[in-house]
Amino acid sequence: MGEKNLFDLSGRVALITGASSHGIGNESAKLLASYGAKVFLTARREDKLQEAVAEIEEAGGEAAYAVCDVSQEGDCKAAVEACVGKFGRLDIMVLAAGISGLSLSGGLEAAFDVENWKRVQSINLDGVFYMVKYGWEECGKHGVGSIIPIASLAAWKAAGSVAYTATKGAIRSLTPCLAKLLAPQGVRVNTFYPGFIDTDMTHGATVNEGFAKMKLPAIPLGRFGNVDDCAYGVLYLASDASGFMTGQHLVVDGGELC
Repeated sequence: MGEKNLFDLSGRVALITGASSHGIGNESAKLLASYGAKVFLTARREDKLQEAVAEIEEAGGEAAYAVCDVSQEGDCKAAVEACVGKFGRLDIMVLAAGISGLSLSGGLEAAFDVENWKRVQSINLDGVFYMVKYGWEECGKHGVGSIIPIASLAAWKAAGSVAYTATKGAIRSLTPCLAKLLAPQGVRVNTFYPGFIDTDMTHGATVNEGFAKMKLPAIPLGRFGNVDDCAYGVLYLASDASGFMTGQHLVVDGGELC
């Protein structure tokens, strides 16, 4: 084995959606930057994007941002163009933007709420489609393209609301389809499936003693995941360490699925 560091992303550019909050997208952006990538962050909240870019720059990384609603095709196209305009290329896409929609606790009325269905689909699924549509060609130009949608265990089992589960299951189906389509273009597509991760969105549950007592027995490793657990998985999929891997599914869930 040679001296090359397969995780070195120097010279590469990564676009990360859903990168403004304390979650998988934000932490992945910081980690990819620490391994040499220039990172372009997108989300809807400009103040949070500015904070994230400042944090990356303070750590010695290079970052920029664009406000983007991934449910809008024009926003996705503009974000890709802005990224390439800023950094001159695009190699990696981490598609982490997503919402959970109405809770399971809402029962059948929430499950069949049409507006909720449309909203969740527009962000979780349409957003992935639009970003891939406008980003794949740029990702293929240098032969190291890697597209990484962020899905969920709900793609594998009944673990979320109807709308949320449908979108994550669709991404699971899209993964081998896009991988086969884009492999000849120099682009790999592998999806990341997190288990129950402590993020801004879930923190209230992870620190709730009653919830933890109910949930943790289903996780063989006995703890909730954290954003570092996920970011390192994303780094692997983004880097040459996974260079012979495409159309695959990386589950990081503490063993919950098994």
